Amino acid sequence: MVGTVLRQLGSASERMTATRGTAKPRIVDAFPAFEKFWESVRNEPLTRQLERWEVEYMQPWPELLEKLKENYTTEGVDWRRVARKQVFPHFGSHLDRMRELHHDLLETLPTSWARARRVLELRFPVAFVIYVGIGCGAGWATTYEGRPACLFGLENAAENHGGGDGWSRRIVAHEMAHLAHQVWRGDRGEQSSDPWWTLYEEGFATYCERKLEPRLFALRTGKGDWLPWCEERRPWLARKFLRDVRERRSLRPFFGSWYDVGGYIETGYYLGLEMIGDWAHDLPLRALATLPRTELRRRARATLRRFAESGAPPQDRTTS
Repeated sequence: MVGTVLRQLGSASERMTATRGTAKPRIVDAFPAFEKFWESVRNEPLTRQLERWEVEYMQPWPELLEKLKENYTTEGVDWRRVARKQVFPHFGSHLDRMRELHHDLLETLPTSWARARRVLELRFPVAFVIYVGIGCGAGWATTYEGRPACLFGLENAAENHGGGDGWSRRIVAHEMAHLAHQVWRGDRGEQSSDPWWTLYEEGFATYCERKLEPRLFALRTGKGDWLPWCEERRPWLARKFLRDVRERRSLRPFFGSWYDVGGYIETGYYLGLEMIGDWAHDLPLRALATLPRTELRRRARATLRRFAESGAPPQDRTTS
C-alpha cells in the first residue's frame, strides 16, 4: 500500500497446505468486465455510475464488494461520497494507465509468486484479485474465497503510480510479504492505529520487498534519490518519528500516499526497513514475523532511539 488499510485474515489460514494448490495461484481478473461496464456508463451521471458499479459490475464478486464497502463503513465513512468525489471522476483519464498496469500485473503475478515461495519459503495457497474499486488502496493483503489473497485496485494504482519502473513487481512483493506476515502470526488481530505496530508491519513488508526485488527497490517511490535522501537523514527521521508518537501527532506523513516528510513520501517505510534489518542480524525471518506485541514495541522504541542518537542532525531544508 502504498497507504494503511484494514487487513483481516481468516483463522484457518495457518492450516492451509500444499494439497490446496500452493504452487499455482488463483487469479481473479475483474478488469475486462470493468472495461465493458465503463463503456456503457461513461456518459451517465455520477450517481447512476455508482449505482451500476455496485449492482452490475460487482455482481459476480459479492465478497469483494463487501470488503470494499466495509473498509469505509468500519471507519464511519460514506463510500459513495468518497467514490463520487475522488474516484469515479478520474476513471476516464486513468483508463489507459489502468490497462497498462493490468497487463503488467498479469505478466508479473506467476513469476513473482514463484519467487516469493522460494525466497520467503511460503507454504500456503494464494489468490490474486485485480479489480477497479472505490479507492481502498492499490494493494491489500486479506482473504478471498477462504484463502490468503492480495487484492489490487487499479484505480488507486493508476492515480498514485501510473505504471513503469517495475511498479507491479514491487507492489506484488510488498503485499505478498504482508500476506506471509499475517499467515505466520495467525491473525492475532493487531490494529494499525498503534504507531509501533504500523512501523513494524510496514517495515517487515518493506524488508521482504527488498529481498524479493533488490534491483527495483531503490525506485519504489518513483524518485531515484529517495533512498539516499532517507539514508542521509536517518537520525533526523527517527527523532521526528519518536517526537510525533510522543506528542500524539498523526503519522500519515510517514506512511500516507498523499503526505510527505520533508518533501519525500513513505519515509516510514524506510525507517521500518532499517529497524527490521537491524533485528535480522539476530533473528530469522519467521521469528521476526512473530514477535509478541510487547517485545516489538520495546524493541522498536529502543532501536529508533539508537538511530536518533547515531549522528548530528543533517543540514537540509526540512522542517518538523
